[in-house]
Amino acid sequence: MKVAVFLHDEELESLPSDVDRHAIASATSATYVIHQDVEYRYTRPVTDLRQRLVILPRRVRGDQRRVAHRFEVRAGQATDNTVQWRTDRFGNSVFHVAAPQVRRTIEFRARAVLTRDLHSVATPAWHAPHPTVTRLTAPDAAIRDAAAELRTGSDVPAAAVLIAEHVNASIEYRHDATSVRTTAAEAWQLRAGVCQDMAHVMIAMCSSLGIAARYVSGHLVGDGASHAWVEVFDPRHDAVIAIDPTHSRRTDLRYLTTAAGRDYRDVAPTAGSYFSNGGQGSLVVRKRIRVADLS
Repeated sequence: MKVAVFLHDEELESLPSDVDRHAIASATSATYVIHQDVEYRYTRPVTDLRQRLVILPRRVRGDQRRVAHRFEVRAGQATDNTVQWRTDRFGNSVFHVAAPQVRRTIEFRARAVLTRDLHSVATPAWHAPHPTVTRLTAPDAAIRDAAAELRTGSDVPAAAVLIAEHVNASIEYRHDATSVRTTAAEAWQLRAGVCQDMAHVMIAMCSSLGIAARYVSGHLVGDGASHAWVEVFDPRHDAVIAIDPTHSRRTDLRYLTTAAGRDYRDVAPTAGSYFSNGGQGSLVVRKRIRVADLS
């Protein structure tokens, strides 16, 4: 039996108690050390495991730099796993792992040292200046009507702020309401969801107003789970604006980008498949972010 795996990772974070989160928010540069472990556990041996992982930030993205990294696969006594590392069409770092057999567990470990410097004038590249929609971000009539009330002419930054505020005020943050397959239209109808749903709804509203927007996945230092927010493109100023609708604010040094794409599916941290003879799999993700330097 072939089992498909497409899961949203639930993560636990440990932040050193001597780090003031407000100090991070007010700093202009920071260095972070990220430890992230993704472990699959199976009740029976599985074969022909194919895994796609988007858990390592790209080398350079705007003011963020990856200055060191390590990625490894641990699967007991197995030695014939293959790992391929490539850059996808959005510029994200993607690992593809193939394992002929996994007896009980397989673990993927990523380590990275990242720096962010707000003095940098670098802007994340934008390859699609026109709005694009997917099944997850397509606006329906209700979303288009809501967005039309927030129209601000050609002022993209102002419109983006209003949309983020409206999404934040309208959608209740709730874990049990949606899944990774929930569309923006469905989340808007429910008026409930998590960060990925709020990002999808914001992208849908932006696209209905002709604003190019994309989905960003990463980490919010001090928050326990992986996080998602939105970047919009302002053609008047050739600028990229990052806004978090879950918290109704622009991003700051606490936000560490892992990947960006059109929607969650483009940047899902884990996705893959395996053959199983009736066994079941479960996912455990561990994450720790340490602040190494602030200035």
